[in-house]
Amino acid sequence: MGKVLEKLQLDSTPINTKGYETLLKLVENTSRDSFDLNYGLFMYNVNAIEQLERMDFAFESLKKKLFGSLHGVLRKKLFENSEKLKALQEKSVKQNGALSSPRETVKIR
Repeated sequence: MGKVLEKLQLDSTPINTKGYETLLKLVENTSRDSFDLNYGLFMYNVNAIEQLERMDFAFESLKKKLFGSLHGVLRKKLFENSEKLKALQEKSVKQNGALSSPRETVKIR
């Protein structure tokens, strides 16, 4: 995991949390390990493939949860904007005596 985090090129910030400090120490401690050591652990550890699959599953699970939440936020914004547009159209109709329904505002030829 340290090698993966090293690829992110994490830096210390003025607002580091204790957890982030621990993460930086993990990267520092593991970044000195050679690729040969990691390769050897991968080749000769019978659990290596399973661990990689579990890490991949964990990342995918987190991404699905994040994107699922994003979908909900975007959906809410779209419906809010739709309601605002409808209210503006109704207000315009009342003020200007314009067309009575939003469907009449678009003519299809």
